[in-house]
Amino acid sequence: MKKETTLNINGEIHEASIEYKNIRSIRWVVKDGKYTIRCPYLVTNSYLENVLSKHKSRPTKVIEKPFSDTYCWIYGEKQEIKDGFISIDGHFVLFSSKTFYKDINKYFLTYIEARIRYYEKLMNVDKPYNVSTKYVSTRYGSNSKRTHHITINSYLIHFSKDIIDAIIVHELAHCFYYDHSKNFYNFVYKYCSDYDSLHKALRLGNYKGVNK
Repeated sequence: MKKETTLNINGEIHEASIEYKNIRSIRWVVKDGKYTIRCPYLVTNSYLENVLSKHKSRPTKVIEKPFSDTYCWIYGEKQEIKDGFISIDGHFVLFSSKTFYKDINKYFLTYIEARIRYYEKLMNVDKPYNVSTKYVSTRYGSNSKRTHHITINSYLIHFSKDIIDAIIVHELAHCFYYDHSKNFYNFVYKYCSDYDSLHKALRLGNYKGVNK
């Protein structure tokens, strides 16, 4: 759903074209004073005005899509699609934009399982978790303590490995703190000291990671 409107940003009125989609974050670009915005459903104009007013001084850019007909971001590297194939952990996979996350799932799962086992030992998690990877539009990962199961969003394959590790640390930290309290984040920082900057890079669609 799209709409044309105006927004009051730091006392200045700007034209805005807003597209509402099933996404988690707000993305925008400014050209000749007009804002083109993509945001989740139910986000109000007043909320957008508040967010954009805080970030007016920040350079804006169009966030690049994770893949196209000619390239695909894999682990923070922009990979050219050659003869219709992409390479994932030494495996050549026929690229299809319609079935991408399904086609790469078993390779990404193998990588995620290895990283989770590494951090389970490092963080002294008592019992190894069952692990799955799946593309969803609502969250980066989940930890079900009831079923002892961690799910990591397949979308993360586009991002640098340090960003993926940050999400794994976040989910495993829920073994010790179920909420997002100060104690929870202190525990996360113990094993991922630059978690905040990595999570920000993830939200901003910076596939390369921090300062890259």
